[in-house]
Amino acid sequence: MPAGTTVRSYAGSTADVSVWCSTLFGLTGETAAKKIPLTTGWLTMTMTLRWTEDGWKLADFQQTDGPKPTDAGAKFGTAPQL
Repeated sequence: MPAGTTVRSYAGSTADVSVWCSTLFGLTGETAAKKIPLTTGWLTMTMTLRWTEDGWKLADFQQTDGPKPTDAGAKFGTAPQL
């Protein structure tokens, strides 16, 4: 689930955007071949977007772990104030 976004750069028809997300992993239920306990995590997806005639298209994608909420302000930046 997205928790915050940052536009890293924007020039012409290219934008670099980071999306900070919370995650939930695991397998449960009667039909699961293997039971994996539910765990939570945090990750940042960094995307390069390019504007085309059909709208924004994904040109590059990277994913890194974290930051966790306790150190998010120092590593990710502050959330926009509405």
